[in-house]
Amino acid sequence: MTRPRLLKLVTLDITNTLFKVAGSPGRQYGIVGRRHGVIADEALLTDLFSKFYKQYLKQYPNFGAYVKMSANEWWSYVVRDCFHTIDPTLDQEKLQNISNDLFVHYMKSEAWEFLPGAVDALKDLHRYPVKLGVISNWDHRLYRVLAVMGLQPYFDFVIPSYVVGVEKPDKRIFQLALQDADCLPGEAIHFGDNIKKDLQGAQGAGWDACLLATPGVSHSDIDDSVVVESVQDFVDKIRPRLGDLQEDC
Repeated sequence: MTRPRLLKLVTLDITNTLFKVAGSPGRQYGIVGRRHGVIADEALLTDLFSKFYKQYLKQYPNFGAYVKMSANEWWSYVVRDCFHTIDPTLDQEKLQNISNDLFVHYMKSEAWEFLPGAVDALKDLHRYPVKLGVISNWDHRLYRVLAVMGLQPYFDFVIPSYVVGVEKPDKRIFQLALQDADCLPGEAIHFGDNIKKDLQGAQGAGWDACLLATPGVSHSDIDDSVVVESVQDFVDKIRPRLGDLQEDC
């Protein structure tokens, strides 16, 4: 029996793969809104966030990077539209203050929570002689968030889409990771929760890929062999391709 080709590079998505927004976007928006005297229903805020987030991603993809817009400005459109919908009497100064506060708030650990078992699985993966990287559709704050969440030491490199000017599922962002790791597509695997951006994006770049199952999202058209239920399941699945444990781990 032929031994599977060893991996040299493992990359992971971040949001909804390793950690997620604590509670919900509406909870975090509500926390910051209350600091500014704005009381709103969390469920409604979550719905509004989803609406305006999708709207502005379509209008200005990659958080405005392609039109040289600052990430802060891009997010301010989402925040201001959410809170203006909640209370049309809010003036522009207050809306901007809420937006600025939220931009900083999301760089703090209290805005996020780990998926069950994610940290232990990452520690497990880190014991093997492969390069670990992050490929995520994020703005520049990702570096700070990984640091405050204690994950930065586990990764050899981090590629936020806004910073490099290309986003998943574009194969160019995966090619950048190959350059960082100095390896071939057949020696790399990517793991994330989004079918198009993570699974199909990596496969389109010639990589292997695994998908984290998301509750409520149909995977009926996806080969079951590439779908796992947790980060630890992913690590266990690729373990035969990770090589021998590093002696200092």
